[in-house]
Amino acid sequence: MLSMRFSGLVAYPVTPFAPGGVLDLEALSQQVGALSESGVDEICVLGTAGSFAYLSNDERGDVVRTAAAAAAGSGVPVGVGISALTTQQVLELAWDAENSGADALVVNPLSYVALRSPEIADQVETVASSVGLPLCLDNNPATTGFVYPVDLAAELTHLENVVAFKDTADSARALQNRRHLFDQLCEPGTSFGVASPQLIIDDADPSMAWHTGLAAALPEEFASFRAAAVAQDREALARWKHAFAPLIDVLRWERPLSSIYALNDVCGVRTAAPRRPIHPVTSQSRQRIAEAVQVVRAALRA
Repeated sequence: MLSMRFSGLVAYPVTPFAPGGVLDLEALSQQVGALSESGVDEICVLGTAGSFAYLSNDERGDVVRTAAAAAAGSGVPVGVGISALTTQQVLELAWDAENSGADALVVNPLSYVALRSPEIADQVETVASSVGLPLCLDNNPATTGFVYPVDLAAELTHLENVVAFKDTADSARALQNRRHLFDQLCEPGTSFGVASPQLIIDDADPSMAWHTGLAAALPEEFASFRAAAVAQDREALARWKHAFAPLIDVLRWERPLSSIYALNDVCGVRTAAPRRPIHPVTSQSRQRIAEAVQVVRAALRA
C-alpha cells in the first residue's frame, strides 16, 4: 500500500450512478484512472461527494475495490471514507477497505444523535487500534451538525495512525484560528487541511492540504491553481481566483450533493443524478454551472 498523508491536493470523486440509481462502476474506474494521471496528489472515494450515506456496505466495498484497482500502479494513493451511524459499521467498513486495497481512511462523527467528545474519541480510538491504515479526522458540520472541537482532534493525533485533520470554518480568519490552536496541540507532522471550496479559492494557502470534490471534476485546473499557489505566482493566482469565482458563486446557492453531481456531469464524468430522495439541480442551474465551467477551463488555456 502507498503512503498517504492527506497532503497537497486531495480529490474527492462522486460515486457515478446509471439512470435509475444503479452503481456505474465502469464510469468510476474511468474517473479514478483519469484522476490518477491528472496531477492531483491523492484521491479519496466515499466522501460526502461520493454519496457514502446512500450506499449499502456491499456497494461501498465495490467502490473501494474498483477505485483501488483503477489507481493501481499510478503512485497516487486512494483513501476511503468509512463514516457510518454505528461504531460497529465503521469498523466493518474500515476492515473491508483495508482488505480491498485502500491506502488510508477518513472518518467523521456521524450519528443520528449528536455525539459527545468522549464518544467520538472512543470511536476513533477503536478504529485506530483495529486497522493499520493512516486515518484522517473530518470536520463536516454541514453534514453532521457537529463542529469538531480542535482540542479533541489534536488530542487524537497522538494515536499512531491518526495523521491528518480535515477542517472547515465560516471564514478564513476562523479557520486560521482553529489551525493555530491545532498546530499548538497536535502531534508534530500532522497534516492540516481545508475542505471548504470558498476558503480554498479565497485563501489559496498551499501550506494546508486542499480537500475538495471540485478537484475531481476539474483536476487539471485545480492542480494548476495549486501549483500557482505553491510557486507564489501572484499573476496566475489572481487569474485562477477570478476564473473560479463564478463557479463558487453558483454552487453557493445550490444543494452541495446535487450540484457536485451536476458539475461532474457537465465536466464529462458519466453519471446520473444522486440517488433519491435527493433531487437533481434544475436545468437552469445546470446551465449556470456549465457556463461557469467554461470560464474555469478558459483559464487553463490562457
